[in-house]
Amino acid sequence: MTATTRARITDEKREPKDKAMKKVWILENLIFHPRTGAEERDAAERMLDRALAAAQKNGEFAASDNGAGTWHGYRLPEVRYGKRYEEVKNLSLTDIAKRIRADVKLARKVDAKLATGTEVALIDPLAPLATMPKQMKVSVRTDYFSGGGAIDVRVYNLPEKGWGYVQEEDYWGEKRWVPGPQLRGILDALEEIHRAYNFDGSDSMVDYFHVNYYGHVEVDWRERP
Repeated sequence: MTATTRARITDEKREPKDKAMKKVWILENLIFHPRTGAEERDAAERMLDRALAAAQKNGEFAASDNGAGTWHGYRLPEVRYGKRYEEVKNLSLTDIAKRIRADVKLARKVDAKLATGTEVALIDPLAPLATMPKQMKVSVRTDYFSGGGAIDVRVYNLPEKGWGYVQEEDYWGEKRWVPGPQLRGILDALEEIHRAYNFDGSDSMVDYFHVNYYGHVEVDWRERP
């Protein structure tokens, strides 16, 4: 059985009178029933996601105080969409990973361009990738598992000087290791690319996780040819 990580919208024991929410109720009964097969559950999840996306596109969601939405009186978790999610919402993680690799490759190749002659300089958030020494490698890997998948971005072969971690004091005066200025810029740029194709409707307060893909941007200290 494939478990689902989504939060339930309707009450299992109360059939809604509203037609739209009755459809949601039927789909959620399939999704959360322990004897529903994995294939049927996945199809029900996709159908529900399409219904929610269509309702949001049509402006049927009402904003609530906490930033989440309500639909026909039912609370929905807030979903934050990456800038380029619409381009890949029907693609596999393998295809999304290819796009991430292409974005990283191009950002490293093209010099940062700054707007001049204006009061505010327009800075490309990916510009730090153009400063990466050639020896540094970036790996983009996919991992599929029950209930979802991940795209992990790892940085290898950091130069010995100026590109590692530095110590700084936290709020309580304790010293901790954090990425240095140059490395922080690199990691921030990679995270910008990584989240551009994702969406996140998670609520950690109730251990509810709903994303297009999981994964992290991190440094791997092993050597890579």
